[in-house]
Amino acid sequence: MKKTLYYLMIGSLGTIFGCKKIADGNLSDIIRYEQQPMTIPQGRPTVTDAINPAGSTKPIALKLVKVYKSETGEDVTNLFFQKYQQKVWKRPYDPKTDTTQALIDAKQVDSMVYPISLNSVSGQLEANYNTVHLPLGLYKFDLEVSNVTGSKLFTGIGEFKITPALSYEVPAVRSTAAIMVGDETKSKTIPSGADHIKVTQLSKKGNKITVRFLDKNGAIFNPKKGEITRRPQSGTAGGYLQTMQDYAVGTVLYDDRIEFTYGVVPFPLVSLGNGVNCYYRIPTKFVHFDDALGIKDDTYTCNARFSFQTYESGDFQIDVIVPQVTRRVYN
Repeated sequence: MKKTLYYLMIGSLGTIFGCKKIADGNLSDIIRYEQQPMTIPQGRPTVTDAINPAGSTKPIALKLVKVYKSETGEDVTNLFFQKYQQKVWKRPYDPKTDTTQALIDAKQVDSMVYPISLNSVSGQLEANYNTVHLPLGLYKFDLEVSNVTGSKLFTGIGEFKITPALSYEVPAVRSTAAIMVGDETKSKTIPSGADHIKVTQLSKKGNKITVRFLDKNGAIFNPKKGEITRRPQSGTAGGYLQTMQDYAVGTVLYDDRIEFTYGVVPFPLVSLGNGVNCYYRIPTKFVHFDDALGIKDDTYTCNARFSFQTYESGDFQIDVIVPQVTRRVYN
């Protein structure tokens, strides 16, 4: 009986020490991107949606393995693994305090970056301006996904499309409002749209934006003589709504234009409120409203709002056209 018990104990110990521990966790076979294909506008900073880990044990680590053309299967990984020089922020940018080029430069460093990189934790594709160096088209890619249980290769797991995009945009619709002198709560909307802002890229080099304000006949208002001013905040808060001057590192007024020098790209980089809208006022003594609006002279100011954002360096001219308004010369 003792011998039998001894052999049973030895056999049990052999079973215990001979077993290999099975790792806890799960690495799903159905990890996926919900959005297919993902869109990357060429030259625009873009971050796509994250990957769906489909219940896999976290944390997971993702590695970009291969990129190829969707239509032909041609391997173009080398195009995406080529690095380009770009300024990278060392510390957060604040347009309220970083008001000179020197202050901005102190927060940036020149780095070599991929045009599109993969976030190794979330699986998001993070694109920057350097996608201008990549051919337009539809691409698929393979990922290696790892966690505590091991690694798996997911071929063709994601697809993205690099699409053409302008180097700048007008994010919001132009608007114009007549506001009563002495009572900012009373206003009349003057219909305005895409026809009332014209953007021209004058050069691919430089960092200057020229803004002109024109009446319905093309007459140009004179900023230097006070015909273009800032628009006050509504209510009792005091202060002014943001203008392009609040984002720029330099502003110069001329008889027929305002010139802004910008120090960051994209510009504006962050919003000071209400998107990247810029608000301006034409004092009442410089405007005559069309008779159809029923506004007497010297009773309402004219207030123009426009927006603009560029994703690359260059010189631009923006013409802000004010409809149903004629410039008055005030002596």
